This record gives sequence, structure tokens and C-alpha cells, in this order.
Amino acid sequence: MTDTLIAKCRGMAFVLLASCCWPPLVVADPVTITVGTTQSPSDLSTRIEQQLAAAYARLGFSTRFIALPSEHRLRLLTNNELDADLFRICQLEQQENLVTVPAKLGELMLQAYSQSVETLTQWQQNSELIIVHIRGLKMAELTLFAGSRVEVSDLQQAFGMLLQKRADILLEDQRSAIAYLHQAGLTDAGLVATDLLPFAICHVLSTQLGHLAAPLAELLQRAQD
Repeated sequence: MTDTLIAKCRGMAFVLLASCCWPPLVVADPVTITVGTTQSPSDLSTRIEQQLAAAYARLGFSTRFIALPSEHRLRLLTNNELDADLFRICQLEQQENLVTVPAKLGELMLQAYSQSVETLTQWQQNSELIIVHIRGLKMAELTLFAGSRVEVSDLQQAFGMLLQKRADILLEDQRSAIAYLHQAGLTDAGLVATDLLPFAICHVLSTQLGHLAAPLAELLQRAQD
């Protein structure tokens, strides 16, 4: 966003902070907030997009959602080349160039997928296994195991490796995995899964829009109540 747009955004935030009930703003040409979103849409991601669009509209902004790989979204966000990311895990360590909006948007369950129950037995202690996940999936990156880690760009590649037996375990959040398997016609592929850990998720802003964190948090929290 240009300096002019940033100044306009800050001006809007100042007006909003002066009001306890966050009234809607009337803007002739609303600033568009570009939000990176997942390439593996689910019912949860769709609901969050709707909630964010409503919250930003309440603050006088329009929104544009762009589906991008997870790692690419994070890189653009940290370089201030993307305004916001749909969600990241709330446990994500605070970075100087990221601002987490302190409102829980939902919860993701990280799961381990395999072609056999036996492979899932004590898989984290088995150094001979190959574990694949999407590059930039922080939930998976935080998961420790003795096997070899392979990172790919999307779920098509990840499930492809698993089904072709080039990987033994696939790590992905439950909602995205189920949505992808349904879309790809792989619901009868005979895969088995086990729950690992739940992760709370929050909306994330670039530092350029950090001043919107408080009003967004209040509006998003209301949407969850």
C-alpha cells in the first residue's frame, strides 16, 4: 500500500477509536485490503473470509481475497507486500514484521495421514519414515519426529506422494485435508488418520495495518460470541 493509503487507513482507525461502538464509516472510495487465503478452502476458511469481509466493511474497507501457497503468503506479509493473511496459528511467535489480531477465529486439528494403521503406530519415534507436509504449515513445522521431513507446495503434491508411497505420513489440518480429498475424489482412497494437536487460529496483519488490530479484534470477537 502507498504512503497515502497508509495515512488514510490510520485516519480511519483514529476516527473509529474515538467511538466505543465502532459505527460504520461512509467512504466514497474504500481502501481495498488484500488478504492472502488458503489454497485448500474448507467450511472454516469460507466462514472466516465472510467474517473478515464484514469486519473490514464495518471499518470502511473493502476486501480482496487471493489464494496463495502458505509459505508465499507469509513471505509477502513479512515484506509488507500483502496486507493481511486469513489466519495463522495464534501460537505463532510474534515477529517484528507481523501483527496478530488477538481474537480466536476457530481451531484446527493437526492430523497424521497414512495408508495403514501400523505405520501410524509410534510414527514419531520411527526414524525410517518419510513425513510430508505443505511448506509453511506452522503446525506441522512445530511437530517433532525422528523421520525425514519433506515439504511441498500444495496438498495435491502431498497426497500424491502419500498415495504413490513416496511418503509414509502426511501432516495436515483435518478440515483442509477432508475438503481436498472430497474435491479430488479420494474419499475412498483407504487412508487412515489420527489426531495430533489442536491449534487456535487468528487473523494476521502486516505492520502497515497494525493499528487496525484492536478494532478488528473487537469486531471479530463479537462475531464468535
